[in-house]
Amino acid sequence: MFEWLWTFIDIMTKVVILALPVGIAGVYVWDRYIQKQHSILKTHPVIGRLRYVFEMLGPELRQYFIWGDKEGKPIDRDTQGYIAKAGKYGSTVIGFGSRKDFSQEGFFLNNSMFPKNMNELAVDQSKPITTTYKYQIMSEGMISRKEKRFQTSSNPWLLQDQHAVVIGEYNQVPEPYITKGFIGISAMSFGSLSDHAVMALAQGAAIATGTWMNTGEGGLAPYHLSKVYEMLEHSHQMPVQPDELIVYDFIKKRKLVSNFEILKELAHIEYDSMDVFAMEDHPYILAVNRLAASGYLLKKETDLIYQIGSAKNGSRSDAIGTFDEAEFLRTAGRAEVKLIELKLAQGAKVRGGKLPKSKLTPMIRKIRGIPMDWNYDVESPNRFTDFNDIPSLFDFIAKLRRISGKPVGIKVVAGSEHAIEEMAAYMQETGQAPDFITVDGGEGGTGATYMEMADSLGLPLYSAILIIDNTLRQYGVRDRVKVFASGMLATADKMAIAFSFGADLVNVARAAMNTIGCINALKCNTNECPTGVTSHKPELKQGLVVEEKRFRTANYLATLREGVFMLGASCGLESPVLFERSHVTFKDKNALATRMDKLSPLPVEISFPPIHAVKSS
Repeated sequence: MFEWLWTFIDIMTKVVILALPVGIAGVYVWDRYIQKQHSILKTHPVIGRLRYVFEMLGPELRQYFIWGDKEGKPIDRDTQGYIAKAGKYGSTVIGFGSRKDFSQEGFFLNNSMFPKNMNELAVDQSKPITTTYKYQIMSEGMISRKEKRFQTSSNPWLLQDQHAVVIGEYNQVPEPYITKGFIGISAMSFGSLSDHAVMALAQGAAIATGTWMNTGEGGLAPYHLSKVYEMLEHSHQMPVQPDELIVYDFIKKRKLVSNFEILKELAHIEYDSMDVFAMEDHPYILAVNRLAASGYLLKKETDLIYQIGSAKNGSRSDAIGTFDEAEFLRTAGRAEVKLIELKLAQGAKVRGGKLPKSKLTPMIRKIRGIPMDWNYDVESPNRFTDFNDIPSLFDFIAKLRRISGKPVGIKVVAGSEHAIEEMAAYMQETGQAPDFITVDGGEGGTGATYMEMADSLGLPLYSAILIIDNTLRQYGVRDRVKVFASGMLATADKMAIAFSFGADLVNVARAAMNTIGCINALKCNTNECPTGVTSHKPELKQGLVVEEKRFRTANYLATLREGVFMLGASCGLESPVLFERSHVTFKDKNALATRMDKLSPLPVEISFPPIHAVKSS
């Protein structure tokens, strides 16, 4: 019956046996006598090609077989596991003990002899996360794991009103921003990330409540405007309008859906269709918003920080980046946008952004205003052309604040105290100030940069926060701004230390990517990300299922907030906003332990000469 199959196998075996030596001989001739580019191939033909195989497999071999649990870079295996557990299971529990090498120097939180009990914490749990999904491991083998996915609710772990962080208070901004979530999603552009990734993060942040997402310098994309709608228990009659009834029945079956799901499932508009630009006027979206306004549904959306980089995507009138007030207000004026951030620098690239040409889809071109026939990498200018010193920077900040009525801040990388001193002195002398400062550490990530820049330009985050906090305190202007911290703060303990050193709020970027599937393949700049987090190829980004990964993001944020609260409780604090330097001790390699308020005491406010004297010194 299968004679034909055996005949076919026999023929193919003979073909391979005959073709293999011929192929090897051909490769030998090519490597030895024809190609002139590779020395190893010329001197070691054929076998020299194994070098490229090992180079290609190197990251995977190191990550899974060679590096220890605390050795991997930029994210070690334990941190990756922490992020995965927080997002998938809503827990960071481990067994047996830490795998950290305690003989090495590092920062340690100071526990209290009398920690706070749960009922003593100043935490707001009044609005729980009513719908999320977590997993429970049923059994685990060598090559398989059986898990049960279940719907559940979760505590949000928000700050109470008296500890809420207010941005824009000093400058009396018409629309100050008040947040109780204290951990948000850092700047990652659509372009650097795929549409699926942006939606999963935006929807997850919306589900987690009380938090924010930074657009990155690529501009405000439709995907940042993701909303989720949740069915509410109510006594209303059923909707009578046809569109409303269709949407209502759709959400009732699924409990929680996004505006993009409604478009895709009911209107057959794909996520990457240009039609999403007009989604807010679609009958089904108008219907779902009416249902939310009438009390049938609960609408959740994340707050947005609109970042403006040196290319001014979303705020320019031409290809060379001329600032346009009308375009700026069209973006910054949206109700979802709560803050505006001028990106002066980024930890991994102290310059403008870089987007490889392989990622230039029509959608990205439209959002960024890139010509459709442009076939090169897109590089933003090193800096803004709208200002070139502190006075002109502050004038531009004031202009954006006046136009928008919203808080405006800056993103910086601290190289030393010199530039920060100049800014603080100007703040002291003039009374002007940005509403917030985002401090990015040199260990921060990016979609694409240059190694020499990522490795050596700009200080690591903890050093940078101390410089910012100390300098602003010295000049008596610390209370005028709020400080965001970002740069590999993936775990609650690292965040608690950042709060102790002077941060008011924390951003996460690569950790947020990990929650939605990133495996640290280091291919962000190639459009070949195997998990679809940073790829725009349809066959790759389809692996990132938005409707699943958004819950990982929500769980991760809520679990982190719980972790920071519990660390605070262990230190005798009722709230994370009460962390100070005295709650951290630095242990050196010789086991000498010094509390940080002694190693780096808070500076005394002193009077300084006028700004012109500071500049000339």
